Amino acid sequence: MVNLINKLDSNVFRYINEYVKQNTFLDYLMIFFAEYAQYMFILLFMILWLNKKYKNRTCVIQAIIACCLAFLLNRIIGLFFYRERPFVSHLNINQLVEHTANASFPSDHATSAFTIAITLYLYERRLGKVFLLLAIFISFSRIWVGVHYPLDVLLGAVLGTLWAFIAYYIIKTIFKKNK
Repeated sequence: MVNLINKLDSNVFRYINEYVKQNTFLDYLMIFFAEYAQYMFILLFMILWLNKKYKNRTCVIQAIIACCLAFLLNRIIGLFFYRERPFVSHLNINQLVEHTANASFPSDHATSAFTIAITLYLYERRLGKVFLLLAIFISFSRIWVGVHYPLDVLLGAVLGTLWAFIAYYIIKTIFKKNK
């Protein structure tokens, strides 16, 4: 069963990768999302924090806590389910960005992008929808540039979403008890 899933994942990756380097604009756009778009989340955090609204600061703190917990879980998963990156396990792929040959599974970029986007969505729906779209672009771009398989980013998105909800529930419970 695991071999079948890996084969399907590899086939989907190869299908996507066939379109790389056919449109220069699209390639550069994907490089931007894969390498630089996550800094938009940091800029957002700074703006929310400087706004000094209690709700905004709570959102930032919750997202940071959820990301830390998610990264910890990603490290543990990576120890038990090490998976090579596509550019290591497949020769002759179109790789648009350099990356170290460390564990591919699950994607830290997808995890953090979805953790932050879902957390933001729980506090500010309209802005959260925009950043959820950004998280989707970041995640897909990691496949496009050749550094992740689809399941790497899918699991990262699921874990990020779960941690956002877990942290939201914990913080709401703590603040409810302290009122």
